[in-house]
Amino acid sequence: MKLSGRKEIILIAIFMLFLNTALADQAKKPMPPIFSFNYEPEKVLREYPLGLINKQEAFAHHGGPLRKLQLPNGNDGWLYSVGEEAGTSELYILQFSREGMVVDVMHKSLHYKNGHSALQYQFLRGVTPELKMTGPGPSE
Repeated sequence: MKLSGRKEIILIAIFMLFLNTALADQAKKPMPPIFSFNYEPEKVLREYPLGLINKQEAFAHHGGPLRKLQLPNGNDGWLYSVGEEAGTSELYILQFSREGMVVDVMHKSLHYKNGHSALQYQFLRGVTPELKMTGPGPSE
């Protein structure tokens, strides 16, 4: 009888250890900014943690999409619309890799002719203005 009681305590302790580890991993992950009409789209795109959020976490954070899409590159996309109550809508599309991770966030509103994306903002942040030669030029 004492042996089975110890087994239960050990199983509960192991379960608590796994639970704490899982919660600690979630706590370390950066959460993306919310999609809101009151939040600057450029800030959302600059701060979105690309490659770190999966579909389940995106659903838990943003809620269900207005529409699920098949993007031209074959990836899945989720469409979110905000700002209808203010009379102008802004669209955000989460793009998921084949592994189910958010790899880009695209934004479109009436204020921008062509829209823009998180990849665009985050790539340009790391680009330096001086030219870097990576190989021979066209005349060489």
